[in-house]
Amino acid sequence: MSNRTIENMLIEWQCQKLVTRSINLLDQGRWQELANCYAEDGELYRPSAPTVKIEGRDSILESFTSRPAKETCHALTNIEANIIDQGLVVVTSRVVLFAANKKAEGIESMVQANADIFIGRFVDEIKNVNGEWLIAKRQGSIELHYKGTSDKTE
Repeated sequence: MSNRTIENMLIEWQCQKLVTRSINLLDQGRWQELANCYAEDGELYRPSAPTVKIEGRDSILESFTSRPAKETCHALTNIEANIIDQGLVVVTSRVVLFAANKKAEGIESMVQANADIFIGRFVDEIKNVNGEWLIAKRQGSIELHYKGTSDKTE
């Protein structure tokens, strides 16, 4: 394997790891750490509002902290990194979102998930800023919305 191939594999791995970490931080509600995954001038387009740009790390942080608290589980799959050049990588992934009301603090128990399941995509533009890979732009979208049925009996 050439040095260039190994270097490209390392870049792809670092960018895929960043995307996976950002999703884990999102589900854990670790907002400051999540915002730090974005470049200072980063952009976020939420899957639920794919044409509304949230611009800048501080605004992205504010957008997370101002949302109503809830439990989420984002299942990320089909992650593919494409190196555009040595400073830019585009990572595409599929995401399935399950959500529920927020658990009570300190209680390690299960909560009933909402009946709605969303399946979408993230396209992340990752740029190298002073040797660190950061999200320059995250474009989210929702392609499928499954509405579960209720099990109510009469």
